[in-house]
Amino acid sequence: MTTSTKRTRSTAPVGQFSDAKRARMLCAVQRDTPSKAGLFRRIYAGKASPRDVIKAQCLHCCWLEEAAIRECTATECPLWDFRPYQRERAT
Repeated sequence: MTTSTKRTRSTAPVGQFSDAKRARMLCAVQRDTPSKAGLFRRIYAGKASPRDVIKAQCLHCCWLEEAAIRECTATECPLWDFRPYQRERAT
């Protein structure tokens, strides 16, 4: 006789967000890098600038590591030229 086990995901309270994935992401950001939580809250509330959205996407892609964004080599990414945390380029 076999029994099936159902895998469950840890859930985060949805709160003001209709999407549970956004709520989980916000909980992870608050836990791992609390200083970035306000950025994600503004984005999820629809009150962020395009620059903020680019910053959040880069943070999401690089696991919330600013140094990883600075060292990013994914030049095929459409946001690569606009990524935050770059050193000033010499002209």
